[in-house]
Amino acid sequence: MRKVLVTLLIALTLGLGNVACANQTIISVPSSDVLPSGEIILKQSNKFTPWHESFVSLTPSVIMGTGKGTEASFAVGTTLDDGASVKLDLGVKKVFRIGKSTRFTVGGRLSPNLTDGKNPNSFLYAHGSYLIKKTRTTLTSGVYVMGKEQAPNMTGAIVGIDQTIIPNRLRVVADWMSRGDAGNSLSAGLKIRPHAQTSITTAVLIPNCNDDRLAFSVSVSQYVGNIFELIKKDKENL
Repeated sequence: MRKVLVTLLIALTLGLGNVACANQTIISVPSSDVLPSGEIILKQSNKFTPWHESFVSLTPSVIMGTGKGTEASFAVGTTLDDGASVKLDLGVKKVFRIGKSTRFTVGGRLSPNLTDGKNPNSFLYAHGSYLIKKTRTTLTSGVYVMGKEQAPNMTGAIVGIDQTIIPNRLRVVADWMSRGDAGNSLSAGLKIRPHAQTSITTAVLIPNCNDDRLAFSVSVSQYVGNIFELIKKDKENL
């Protein structure tokens, strides 16, 4: 039982510690990856720009498979800019497998603001992903509708690519969300897996909006295991 309590304590500590997307992502765009029921990933996402008018965004999150191709996530993000802003990020997605190479994903996020008393941001999306097995390339395209401090009312397009260079070790990734609104960007970078259960993503974020700043992101994802199996093992060890 102690292992289970430690796992839950880590998850709660990350959740309450420090807004980026909490789901599994290409970089900024939710991916078609989904965890099996009960499996957990802890993720720490950091976004920053070191130049004039610098800012830092820190977002720890917990991602858990909930069964039948669904996944839920919880994060608390802190942005340090002119002041400090703290937001929740609550996400859910459903992945439909169509054959061996095609997936269709739908999902959404709600991001209440804990410090400014503003209405929550909202984000709904749907996209298809296709794996080209010969080149190990996954292509993603779809649409989204989002609302800033209101119900979703702005639509745009989603595009993404995930190219395997060294299987289970290195991938080149990029994604793009259309519209010139603040927060939308072209993102490109690398996914590195130094260990079977650990993934590191580094990227540069080129904003669509001229008023936004070029930024960099670094995220670390750690696979924890299946919570139900951990509970079972602890019971057997009693």
